[in-house]
Amino acid sequence: MSDTPRRRAIVEAFQTRLGAIAVADGFRTDAGLHIFLQETPALGDDDPDIAIALLTRADESSWQGEHVMLRLPVEIQAVAKDSLDAPWLLVEDLLADIKTAVELEDRTLGGLVRRQIERGATVTVERAEGSTVVGLSITYVAPYTERWGHPEV
Repeated sequence: MSDTPRRRAIVEAFQTRLGAIAVADGFRTDAGLHIFLQETPALGDDDPDIAIALLTRADESSWQGEHVMLRLPVEIQAVAKDSLDAPWLLVEDLLADIKTAVELEDRTLGGLVRRQIERGATVTVERAEGSTVVGLSITYVAPYTERWGHPEV
């Protein structure tokens, strides 16, 4: 058994897959170089033109004996500066890269989840007033189990 909490290992598995997004490896973009955890980047003048935001959302839980059954929503945002030529088309390319990177390999994230990850809806990222970033997000759900009091893998 590892000392790594399963939830963290799941987040790291998504991060690793997204980090592989590079044109040199057959993807449409190099967004794997710019992954933000738990925040949607503002993408100012000194930031990259595109990026990925990896956000965990509120999980659902139930119990079965000493096991906690969890469903962890992982939202992945594809964002781009709105000052680019055709930023929405670039965001669509990045979304395709995200789907390929997450879905092409093992759906159990190397055995971290029960059964397999599930794909949810794709939605437009809400823009705060004055925001210079446009984006789309896709949510995956990672169903997993922990023993009560033992969150480790």
